[in-house]
Amino acid sequence: MKYGLLVALCAVLTFFSLSSRAETNVIEAFACDFLPGKSMADLDAATDFYKSQRSKIKSPALQKMVSRVWTPDFGATPYDFVWFNSNMTFTEWGEMRQTFTASSLGNEIQARFDAVSQCARSGVYAQDALFSNLEEKPLPGGQAVIESYLCNLHPGKSIADSDAAIAIWKPVFEKAVASTGASSFVARRTPIISGSGFDLAYFAVWKDTMAYAAGNEALRSSPANARSSAAFEATHRCDSTLFSSRTMVPPTD
Repeated sequence: MKYGLLVALCAVLTFFSLSSRAETNVIEAFACDFLPGKSMADLDAATDFYKSQRSKIKSPALQKMVSRVWTPDFGATPYDFVWFNSNMTFTEWGEMRQTFTASSLGNEIQARFDAVSQCARSGVYAQDALFSNLEEKPLPGGQAVIESYLCNLHPGKSIADSDAAIAIWKPVFEKAVASTGASSFVARRTPIISGSGFDLAYFAVWKDTMAYAAGNEALRSSPANARSSAAFEATHRCDSTLFSSRTMVPPTD
């Protein structure tokens, strides 16, 4: 996807087994529409070419990078898909981008993607893991259901208020998920380079729609959820979308 620096829609998936926010991951995101006559099959073909050529570009961060695509199922998302690259620190992201764009092969790979889609928005984000009980990294087959929220802080609110709301939400969510036996990964993203009009983004990863529904039903049924939701809503206003996600490019072994 286009390595321009303006920002986009929320949120790639980094399926780390993290239970704290001690580790920060950097993600780049691209919100895209297919060009006339193009489809996901064409995106898959461009991706296959990229995967076949990636090892020839001498960038350790590029070989480590994971790419995933999200396609909207429910919600007001004006794009055909969102592409994410992850598994990088900010320094690694800089190295990857510098090496890729300076490479003639990188430009050839980019041209394949540009012939398939146009990405109106792009961005770079810092991601903090908030919760995970995933045992498999990534989820089986790289498939997942993503619950995504793009949020603005209410006037006078700050990241500290977001942290306080998360502290109330987290034990309620943990208990609800544990009661269903489902697995989930939840993270918050803050823009590093942004122009899309949101302050924070949150997403929850679920194995499938059944796990998503079971986890949310347990959360909504919890007596503690009213306080948790009130604390979150007092700090943020969010728009939500449900996506299907799949891994496009795994890290090089």
